[in-house]
Amino acid sequence: MPSRKSTVSNLTKASRKTSAKESTPQSHSEGIPAPARFVLVVLSSLVLSSALFTATSVVTIGDLGFVSKHLETWWEVGGLIAWRAVELGLAWVLGFDGRDVAFFTLITHLPTFSLLSSFYGVRPTTTLTSMAITLVSNTVPFILLRGTRWVHNLNEAPVHAVSNRLILQDTPTTIYTSVAASAIYAVFLYTSFSTWLPAFLVVHFEDIPDIRTAHAGPAGLPVLFLSLIPLGYAARDFLFVSSTGWTDAPDAAKTDAVVEGEFLVSQLYRKTWGSFFPKTKILVSRTVLLAAIVLLNTVIQVAGTVKGVDVEGAAAWGSIWAAATVAIGATFGWIERVDGV
Repeated sequence: MPSRKSTVSNLTKASRKTSAKESTPQSHSEGIPAPARFVLVVLSSLVLSSALFTATSVVTIGDLGFVSKHLETWWEVGGLIAWRAVELGLAWVLGFDGRDVAFFTLITHLPTFSLLSSFYGVRPTTTLTSMAITLVSNTVPFILLRGTRWVHNLNEAPVHAVSNRLILQDTPTTIYTSVAASAIYAVFLYTSFSTWLPAFLVVHFEDIPDIRTAHAGPAGLPVLFLSLIPLGYAARDFLFVSSTGWTDAPDAAKTDAVVEGEFLVSQLYRKTWGSFFPKTKILVSRTVLLAAIVLLNTVIQVAGTVKGVDVEGAAAWGSIWAAATVAIGATFGWIERVDGV
């Protein structure tokens, strides 16, 4: 007859296995093989984007046509399509659901649309329409072909599927973390506007029509901050929510154990990255990924599609947003170090 200690241990292990299983996304199309679903995601996203831009060309074609480069070679067009597939591929491989993809797309594409709206005189209707099309065409395929993660569906999530449920559902915490992220973006942009960016724009953005936004001064800071609140909420959800929902401690026995014949690199990995809490690993990896894609996407989209912009100029503009993203990730990491989070 098994001892009480053995029974409790078995129940604990079973609970952990159930929790791990329950935390995986629930797919609406489990009958379709994963490779086929990924191909469907990419193709449907491209088709949907093309169809929506064609349908709204009356709204967007004038403004975007004025600032867009004329792509003459096949590799220029193919490169943009390939980059779109890479973005979707990363989201698919990393297990993002529709909500993750929506916020990931908003954060990584907003620098481009913000540039067009602030300095190229592109109308708000054109900017919002183009941004909405990008969001919809990236998000809808994931909603249809991959289920929502439990951390984004707390009302139906099993008890052990999500940690820190009360924190994630707390309205003041949501407001504070969103406002903090928005403020960080605003401070980084305002500091750039007030120092090096105006002169840099003139040099690296040939024939840029209007740089008054960069010279708005303190009077423009409140408007800048308010315009970035949706971005702050997106960063909060993509970074803070996904990491705070996981709080399992690292295995101290594995971290401190001495393994005979172990390589130094392996030992360093085990005692550094391997010693982090799962939530810390999620936060760090998502922050690095987000900052890298913000920078790369801005360089590809701005230098590749906007007339008169060189790679150095696009990289500098993207680096402001990428640096702010890293600062936001560090801020959320500091918040998560508080006991009980």
